[in-house]
Amino acid sequence: MANRGIKLIRVLGIQISLDYTWFIIFVIFAWSLAYGYFPFQQPGFTRGTYLFMGVLSALLLFVCVLIHELSHSYTANRLGMDVREITLFIFGGVAQLTKEPEDARTELKIAIAGPAASLALAIIFWAGARIVDGEAFPVLDSVLGYLALINFVLLVFNMIPGFPLDGGRVFRALWWMRTGNLASATRVASNIGKGFAIFLIVSGFFQIFAGNFVGGLWFVLIGVFVQQAAESGYQQVVIKKALEGVKVKDIMTRPVITVRESNTVSEAVDNYFFKYHHASYPVTSNGHVAGLLTLSDVRSVDKEKWNVTRVSDVMDRLGPGDALNPEDNAMDALAKMTGDHIGRFPVLNKDGGLEGILSMRDIMKVLEFKTGLQK
Repeated sequence: MANRGIKLIRVLGIQISLDYTWFIIFVIFAWSLAYGYFPFQQPGFTRGTYLFMGVLSALLLFVCVLIHELSHSYTANRLGMDVREITLFIFGGVAQLTKEPEDARTELKIAIAGPAASLALAIIFWAGARIVDGEAFPVLDSVLGYLALINFVLLVFNMIPGFPLDGGRVFRALWWMRTGNLASATRVASNIGKGFAIFLIVSGFFQIFAGNFVGGLWFVLIGVFVQQAAESGYQQVVIKKALEGVKVKDIMTRPVITVRESNTVSEAVDNYFFKYHHASYPVTSNGHVAGLLTLSDVRSVDKEKWNVTRVSDVMDRLGPGDALNPEDNAMDALAKMTGDHIGRFPVLNKDGGLEGILSMRDIMKVLEFKTGLQK
């Protein structure tokens, strides 16, 4: 499934993308700067000048956010992680890690890289504002001053010691380093993050009732986002602990119900989808798995053509990385499923033979049993 958004450029080997929600926050920031902040800070300019200042500052702000995220991602990749993409969206930016750090020192180095970049940017823009002659170049002086201020504000906000903020990750890394217990460190940092989120939400409602509707609404939205991310961060650690040491071969389903490549779509629907109620089936050809037939593939064919359309014509053919190995770690398999948005993966041995199939349902059953027994 394609990612929702627009792919821009690659920087340091990392794909930079824009989520469609980014345009919402960009317009809001540019408008508030052009019609609020800059006219209050620097009265006397024309409306066109303020609009230029607002658009330019909003663009440069997101460049700063991107540099912040790139610092995290570049550091992570240097330390053996695998960050493939950074997506800018309505609440800033997010780097897509394929796995979590394995030790506290790695976590600390990655967590501190972003705030260090924001601090460097704040100093650079502050120095630039001091160097520029404010009388001769008032527009440039105002923009540099704003960027220095906003990078400092972002630094302070991000260093609040609540997960998933950078400060929360630093706190988690230090607690993890001290106790050796990642789950405990994540639970404490997540609880602080949820407490901070509640503070933001309550403050937002107070602002709304006081008449500052837009500012209050943003506090509420950011608070909800932080609360959900804090809870999600702790759940990820719980899942990782539950799947620790579990291999694909331990939880995969076998024997596997397969569809032949020569079957018609109508035969596949009647004899497999209606009978066994799975969302997808491996497709075999000459004893080997050739692809996967999903409900989406079936839906792509007009019903009146099901009798004359072969499975081979509509199935998703297996490519490199489209299957699992019995010795793969279950946590890595889960990350692959969620990253590729595929609910079932065939499990093949080194000779390409079909050993089993792993579904999200298989993993959820293991998580349900293990987390239930650990309570």
